[in-house]
This record gives sequence, structure tokens and C-alpha cells, in this order.
Amino acid sequence: MSATAPVTDMPETIPGFQQILERQGIASDQRCLLIIDAARYEEGEVLRQIYTLDDDPDWLWLLDQTPFERDRDAGPVVVDTTLDSMLAQDAAEKWAADEAVLVLVSEREPGAALAGFRQSLLVQLEHYGPCFLRPYDSRFLAMMAEHRPEGLVSLIGKGDLLMWSIDGGGAIAWSSAVGIKTDVRGLNDAQDASFEQLLTSVRGLSG
Repeated sequence: MSATAPVTDMPETIPGFQQILERQGIASDQRCLLIIDAARYEEGEVLRQIYTLDDDPDWLWLLDQTPFERDRDAGPVVVDTTLDSMLAQDAAEKWAADEAVLVLVSEREPGAALAGFRQSLLVQLEHYGPCFLRPYDSRFLAMMAEHRPEGLVSLIGKGDLLMWSIDGGGAIAWSSAVGIKTDVRGLNDAQDASFEQLLTSVRGLSG
């Protein structure tokens, strides 16, 4: 993991982020993965920002080791860092406002920690057939938390903490989920009509 400069306190302007960490008993120097939806920005912008804050970042593409690897640079960038790094602090303040970053607190190696997301990129819908999902979309996670919590926790391993942000009209609110199963399988390959109906309420899920 790259060395990144620590920052003492979480920004006061990010409601809920620090509170979630405190509630879960997460130390400020805990290892985490930042899953950044780089496709929301101009090409290269996210990587430039990453290297501005960390001159030796430990990063990879979420779409690596998936059927979509050929188009990996169209998917999220994942950075292995710590919660108190300047990079994590900046991500929580800037990219969170765009609902473009997830924070996954995990001690697993990246491939194991990301397995649930990678296995959930493609599902078979009952009526519409194959569908590419964006399980890293904050609005999708919020919908799953409300209607399919068992599906939400299938994305992460036991004890891992997943955090995402939602812009509620200018106020950024953070939500979280904790994994409960050791065997991370992701979403079921086949999804019924009710899942399709839920997807219609979430913008920008398929591509």
C-alpha cells in the first residue's frame, strides 16, 4: 500500500461519515478501498487528482478480471489507501458530493474485497434479458438498502463496511452496510420482475 499523509480530523462538512465510522468502531487509520466512478468525469481527471494527493497510489480498475475487462477504463478506479489519508479525505469531500465514490473498509486483499461487485455487473432480468448493472452506483445501493437489504450485503464480505453518499438537494448524507457472510457471491444471476421494477427508479444503472 502506498504511504499517504494523514489528516487529523474528518471534514465537518460531511454529515454522517465520521459518525458511521465511530458507530462501527473503525479506527481512523483503517485500510479502505475507494471505488471512484471515473466515467462521471472527463477522461484522466480522476487519475490526475489521485496523483496530486498521492505520488505513489496503489490503484486498479474495478472491471479487471471480469468479462468487461476490455473496457476497464470506462469503469471505476479503485484505490487501496487508509481512511486518514489525504486522498480518502478529499474523496469524501469532493467526489461524494457527486455521488461518485464508495468507501469499502476491509482488510481483505482487493480481489477478494471487490468480488461481490465484480460478480454483480451482469444479471439476467426476467423480461428484458441480460443487463449490465452499476452496483457501485450510490442510488442503486440506496434502493437496495431500502428494498433488498439481503442483496446489498451480498456485495461485501463478513465484517466489511461499505459506505456511500447521496446528495439530498445540497446536503450530502452518508449511509452504510456491513457484510454478514464469508462467502461473497454478489447478486443472483437471475432477477425477477420485481427487481426490474425497482431498477426503473434508479437513474443511470445500465450501460
